[in-house]
Amino acid sequence: MVYDNMTSTTVKALFATSLFALIATILVSSTPAYAINGHGVSYGPEFGGGKLVKYSDGLQINGKTIDVSKFSQKITTQKLYVNYASDISLKIYHHDGSQNIQHVIVFMNLKGNDPQSYQSNTRIEFDKTNGVSVTDPNSVFKSVTAKATYDTNFMYVNFKIVAQKPMDTTNLIVRAWDKNLSSSQVVVLNALKIGYLPASFSSMAQ
Repeated sequence: MVYDNMTSTTVKALFATSLFALIATILVSSTPAYAINGHGVSYGPEFGGGKLVKYSDGLQINGKTIDVSKFSQKITTQKLYVNYASDISLKIYHHDGSQNIQHVIVFMNLKGNDPQSYQSNTRIEFDKTNGVSVTDPNSVFKSVTAKATYDTNFMYVNFKIVAQKPMDTTNLIVRAWDKNLSSSQVVVLNALKIGYLPASFSSMAQ
């Protein structure tokens, strides 16, 4: 009888442990796909698909508004042209105030349906302390500048880019960190391509 009671208790304990693990798994899986990698912080930067605020204008390329509220989205490829200024603008939310957002990177020159940031050799970035910087081993860019503005909970970053060489169609990975090193990212598939403006349009633009 004692053995039966011990067995029953053990079974109940194992069932409770399994149930807890199942609940934890469900909670994790229901977190937004670009879930925050935190260092003691519940929420970090968001691009429109977080639990706190929903918005669909997290990215603009040359004035075209793009919804990046999912972890990964495929869009119509946006065209940028050599020797002509282009804009990539980001709208980033932080629950504890936009001034907490420290660093933003746009990773480029990425192929495939499952791009990873480590595969990128070309990126533009903005740091609240150090300003804009560029990694560009293929010398695609002639110039890159950045400007950041802030309101209560949103940081707006505008990168103005002038390319000097083409770039084949590339995915983008956009990642942001706050001052506590909490980070999030979104993936934009087939995001943009840099090429030459067709001669007919070029003559009209001059």
